[in-house]
Parts: sequence; C-alpha cells; structure tokens
Amino acid sequence: LYTILQEITNTKLFNFKAFDNQVVFFPIEQAQNQTKKEQFITIKGIVYEKDSKSPIPFCNIALAGKAIGTMSNNNGYFEIKLPEQYRNDTLGFSSIGYNINFMPVQQLILDYNEVALIPKTYNLNQIDVIQYDPEQLLKNVYQNIHKNYETEYTLLTNYYRETTLENDEYTDISEAIIQVMKAPYTNEIRQDHVKFIKGRKAAELQTHTDIKFRLMGGPYYITKLDIVKNNESFLNPDFKHLYSFKFEETTTVDNRQTAVLSFKPAYSVRNILYEGSLYIDTETFAVVRSEFSLTRQGLREAQSSLIQKEPRNSRAIPTSLEYSVQYKLIDDIWYLLSARSTIEIRINTRNWRERTNFKSIAEIVSTNIEKGDLQKFNRGEIFRANEIFTDKIVSYDENFWQNYNIIKPEEKLVDALKAFDNRNLFITHTNKKP
Repeated sequence: LYTILQEITNTKLFNFKAFDNQVVFFPIEQAQNQTKKEQFITIKGIVYEKDSKSPIPFCNIALAGKAIGTMSNNNGYFEIKLPEQYRNDTLGFSSIGYNINFMPVQQLILDYNEVALIPKTYNLNQIDVIQYDPEQLLKNVYQNIHKNYETEYTLLTNYYRETTLENDEYTDISEAIIQVMKAPYTNEIRQDHVKFIKGRKAAELQTHTDIKFRLMGGPYYITKLDIVKNNESFLNPDFKHLYSFKFEETTTVDNRQTAVLSFKPAYSVRNILYEGSLYIDTETFAVVRSEFSLTRQGLREAQSSLIQKEPRNSRAIPTSLEYSVQYKLIDDIWYLLSARSTIEIRINTRNWRERTNFKSIAEIVSTNIEKGDLQKFNRGEIFRANEIFTDKIVSYDENFWQNYNIIKPEEKLVDALKAFDNRNLFITHTNKKP
C-alpha cells in the first residue's frame, strides 16, 4: 500500500504517514516556502520621452534610497520584481538628459504602465583646453591607483553575452548571469574569480558549414580586460619603453573632463603589443575608458595561442582582435562598468577554394556591486580558462530572469545586441556572510 500511495501521490504538495490502521495526509513545508517565495510585486511597462513619445532605452529604475533596481531594454520596456514589503515605497525613473520621475509603487501595480520623462536642460561647465604631458599623466595614474580603485574584495553581479557570426549570420547567441569576485587592485598576486549562475541560449540558430567555432574561457578572459587590475603592458611602468604616447584632446566622459591619449608600439618588435586610446580623468587621474587592439605584428605573434585547434585541411587566421573597457565613479571609487572583446577569424581551405569568416563577440556589464563581509567562491564553483561557456547551458530557459533585476532583453536575442554605456550601478553592503 505504501508503494502504491507513493506512485499516485503528488509529493510536491503533501505527504502521508500511517497511524495504526489509518493513513493521514498533510501538506509539506516546501509548499509553504514556495508561497513565501512568490510574494513579489511585478511592475512592467515602457519609459518614453514626454514630448516625442519615443522610448527611452536603458533607463535606470530603482527604489528610492534602496539598492534594488533594473533598467529598461533598448525599446524602453522594463519589468521589475519587488518584495511585498516595499509596496508603500517609491520608484524613481532616471536617465541621462531627463528629469527624474518619482512614482509610488502602489500607483504602478497595474497590468501595464507608461512612464513619461521630461528632457532636462544642462548648463555645461566650461572646458579649458590644456595640453597635457602624456608621461606626467601616466605617472599620476600609477600613483593614484590605491585612491581611485578598491583596496578590498568586492562582488560584482554581471550580465554576460556571447555571440558568434558565420559569414555575417548569427550561429550562436548565449547570455548569462555571472558573478565576479574582484580582488583588491593593490594586490597583483590575487586574481579575480568568475562564478556561473545561470544562462540561456537561442536554440533555433544553426551553423552553415561543417566547421564548428567555439570560444574557450569567455567569462574568464573578459574579466582580464580590467586593464588597471591586470596591469596591462601599456599601463605597466616596466614596459612603457615599448610604447609611444600622444595627447590627442580633452573631452567629457559622464560630464567629467577627460584627457585622451593615443598609444602605439614605439618600434617594430616581435611582441604581443597593442595600439589604441586611453581616457584619463583629469581630476582623479583614473583610467575611465580604453579602446585598444592587437597590432598586425601582435596578431601574428598571438596566433598560436588564439587558435587551439584548426579544422582538418584548413588554415585558421586571426584577422582582428579588438577590446574596450569602461569604469564608473561611485562614492569616490572607480568600478568596472563594462568590457567587450571582438575577434575575427578567417578559415581558408588548403586549396583556397573556400573561405569562411567567423566573428565572436563577448561583452559584460556590471549591474550590482556588493561590499562588506563576503563569502568567497568555492574552488569547484570557479569558471576556468579552459571551459566552454556555451557547454554550461543545456537548453533555452523561458524563465531565465526569474527575480534577477538586471537588464531585461528583448524577446528575440538577436535584436538585443546593444552597446553598454552610461549605466548606473547599485552598491549593496553586506554585514553577514550568507
């Protein structure tokens, strides 16, 4: 009887126990816990400009005075889940160039909301045109790293996306929520660690040839684009003799005066070297942005490490490798905001009759920063350099986002490939280890 009852009973909802000649059924605790988990308020809608009615992409949406928020997607749509306890709080909608619109949560508990923002007029500060000395600027960068960047461990929640194109058509689109335990910037020995939380990928895409392109260690390597933490060669005083720097102009980044330096190899050497631009904040002397790429000679030198395995009877040639990284100032500290890497590879058959071009893009954006008494990752949780990101995703998950309040993408992932800039971050202070 016990075996039969187990087979016909929904053990997710209730269980049973025998007392003498009676069988008593009772609800299990899991069902009660599930009810508690579902005590969320879901608010969704669109943010648009009041005058033109055009949608406002990447609008910051957050509870006033609390580190709970999300952003609208590229079409202005948003969805945010709030614990029931915040029913009487206020949501703020803010975006660069617009006045903040504060609205009570109670007013927004509808099936669909339309939130209008009014354009804001700025009185720009005067920019002094100054000729900065590149050598002195870089010296100031080195001397102020301990002031400008974190000296303690921080936990970053990140949105990660990896895409592959074969002859300009998408063959793989995958995205995930990952966490990065960032080591102090003043400790060169301690490395950042990546933890995969959950992901999804588009299942309907297919390759067009028999060649399979897979990017190894994507989430691991993109964290290495933190050029300040990893002391990249064009920022490393020990290698500055390999590069020549030139002051280009003064511009503004996030309404802050910024000096732009260009750099390139000082002379032709058989090393893996870069060329590109550095953006340095003229007040704090922090690196706030950089765009750089491997030189042609650097590509040739790096080919053996970039290509792990070539297709049979074919030759794989990397043709371009470009990077970008951006930081954001929060409470007098500069944090990693976003990073992006783009690699292009040409596959030639040995007889040169066929040619296939692959392009892989990996990008990451920080959506939350946690500071305080953090629990470090277990060794088994750490994403390794030799792992394939897409192998960790077994199928498409419609409920991918659940209660994660981060950038909500469009329905079709192909349409959701957008650049990441001018983001607002939230900082959470943790006093107890989970």
